[in-house]
Amino acid sequence: MTLHIEIENWLKSQSDLPAANTLDELRAQVNQSIIQQQGIETDSSYQHSFTVMTEDQAEIEIRVYVPYALEHVQQRPAMVFAHGGGWCLGSLDAWDRACRLLAESTAQVIFSVDYRLAPEVKFPIPLTDFFTALSYIQKNASVFGLDKNRIAVAGDSAGANIAAAACLLAKQHPEIKISHQLLFYPALDANMSNASYQTYAQGFGLTTATMAYCWDQYLNAEYDKVNELVSPLLAHSLQDLPDATIFVCEYDPLRHDGEKYADKLRAAGVEVKFHLLEGMIHGAMHMLAITSDVNAIYAKAAR
Repeated sequence: MTLHIEIENWLKSQSDLPAANTLDELRAQVNQSIIQQQGIETDSSYQHSFTVMTEDQAEIEIRVYVPYALEHVQQRPAMVFAHGGGWCLGSLDAWDRACRLLAESTAQVIFSVDYRLAPEVKFPIPLTDFFTALSYIQKNASVFGLDKNRIAVAGDSAGANIAAAACLLAKQHPEIKISHQLLFYPALDANMSNASYQTYAQGFGLTTATMAYCWDQYLNAEYDKVNELVSPLLAHSLQDLPDATIFVCEYDPLRHDGEKYADKLRAAGVEVKFHLLEGMIHGAMHMLAITSDVNAIYAKAAR
């Protein structure tokens, strides 16, 4: 399918924006862009938040989104969410609307985790921050009114990398039970060796050069790239992982990461629902103000 005309026009409108000169400027620019892509919010805010302490005594904020229909229900399903942004960008605020829409569309309580960002902290800290939050939510499921057997993980882009890695990490922690993994256009191979990195290297929003920069911010050394908790696509075994729902965008350097992971999961006996978002680019779940077709993403996310 050809690129959505609305997305093509939006990309053209972004071509003259000034480049960020520092990481702080880039963070502010990305947050502003994502919020603008989402348009005027018509769904009211209903979240609250709490903090958990990591092993190194850092406080991690977790923002909670309860669907209106589940406000007074016990034994609720939940999803622990990691926002995207290349491990070095993104925020709870910029992903606020996406999480509220996910809560309502999937009828699950969403816990959005404010994991620490690279390069201030590098692998595995963003992952272990997320896993600490997941563990806390599992242990306190009754306090949150959750069904401990229906706690999923989710994320987009780098956040989907963290969610997928958390499923692999949970194999080492049998007390952690993950019911499902919902991955939006995941980054799954730090070697960036898949063909889509060349086919869609530039001209479609996210570039291959930007992904190389983001991986560099996240990783400590070259040898990290083959660690399965960095590159889940390279994992020796994907058996016994949670069932998965995977979205990829047609015009995205990360497209083949998600496609190949879906194939490998199926080969390992894992049930997979796969969605190719035709005519769309990386970050599509935010583009509510650009094309109405984004609404279908949230409808399909409801499993």
